[in-house]
Amino acid sequence: MNPIWLRRFVLFAILLLGLYYLKENPDLRKRIYSEAPIRVKIEGPVVNPGVYTLDAGSNGNDLIEIAGGTLPGAQIKTEDSTLEQPLEDGQVLNLGKR
Repeated sequence: MNPIWLRRFVLFAILLLGLYYLKENPDLRKRIYSEAPIRVKIEGPVVNPGVYTLDAGSNGNDLIEIAGGTLPGAQIKTEDSTLEQPLEDGQVLNLGKR
């Protein structure tokens, strides 16, 4: 089998499997393609804890910034990988004790 045809076949198979996965997981599809704003709650050592409305695809660092940043002396790793992941509608981000 020619390597070009093999590459095309593998690419086509991956594409079909991806489309099948999106069909079987409508929640994932809705998160990927949703343009609607999300509402999330932030708790912990931030200047203004509470519920905020953000654009779809926003992450924890965006939420901390909108909430006024962290309190002086707060022990939060803002580089934490969980803060880099997109937030979901209705999610609560708890950063610890105030």
